[in-house]
Amino acid sequence: MKVKEIKPSEIITTKDFPVHNTHILKIYFKICQKDSQILPATPVIPLSTGLPLLNGKTVKEKEYNKRFKEFIKHNRKIKYLMCDGSHKTTALTLTHHKIHAAILKTDKDVSDFQKLVEVGEILSFAGKNTIKEILFEKADHLKTAKFFETVTDKTQRMVKEKVIPSYMIKY
Repeated sequence: MKVKEIKPSEIITTKDFPVHNTHILKIYFKICQKDSQILPATPVIPLSTGLPLLNGKTVKEKEYNKRFKEFIKHNRKIKYLMCDGSHKTTALTLTHHKIHAAILKTDKDVSDFQKLVEVGEILSFAGKNTIKEILFEKADHLKTAKFFETVTDKTQRMVKEKVIPSYMIKY
């Protein structure tokens, strides 16, 4: 498992808007203002490893798969799919940092990342046990999204719609 700094504009995020827990966002924001390297890595899957697609048996599944593939085709700068960490990536983006990301390419990488949770290096991981399971879980999550967006896009939308505290917007 490789760890590297990635631009938030290169990562597809979850459809949750705004983030679920403003209190967690506030904590991460304060941490990022002081030292962003304190935060554990965010797990991401390179799109070259696989796309979050559904089985494609129904009309809706086929439609979702087509929409997702078209989005990727027209947004070539996007390289990763975020597995977990919306609050963390939002705080990092608001404080003008890159995303400290753990690149999950194999099932062994997933297993290694899960072991980091067990020893307290990573706070939590809402992912499954294999790349295939994670991709399907993310496809299932995204299938009802009206549109797809990067971490940058979603953060800018939160700022524009003023759904986060004003001190974060001003920062």
